[in-house]
Amino acid sequence: MGKRMALRDRQENLFTSAALVTLKTKTVARGQVHCVQHCSWEINKATGGGNYRARLYIAGHGYNHQLCEQGTPQANISYTYDDEIWLIEGEQLALELDQCAASTTAKMHCTGFWQHELEGVN
Repeated sequence: MGKRMALRDRQENLFTSAALVTLKTKTVARGQVHCVQHCSWEINKATGGGNYRARLYIAGHGYNHQLCEQGTPQANISYTYDDEIWLIEGEQLALELDQCAASTTAKMHCTGFWQHELEGVN
């Protein structure tokens, strides 16, 4: 196994209009493998007319590889996903918020490690 390097990715965005919105981590670079060991996210606003669901998925190969879904997320609650998520070259971890209320700030924090891809292992 190659040398492990700390991975910390923080994404934050203020979404000005109500819509389907997505936060994405940095794309895994060529020759690297990322292992996300903990992912947490929260929103600062939830209204009766918005934020009906949140989905965590792997993006990067023409489809969304679903990991989990949270129905009706509440404001200022930290939601977590603690199963290891392995990302390979070209992939990103994404959080999709459906019917997000206008002027919502969403934050996603990912912690784990990355390493150089080993020959014959992917």
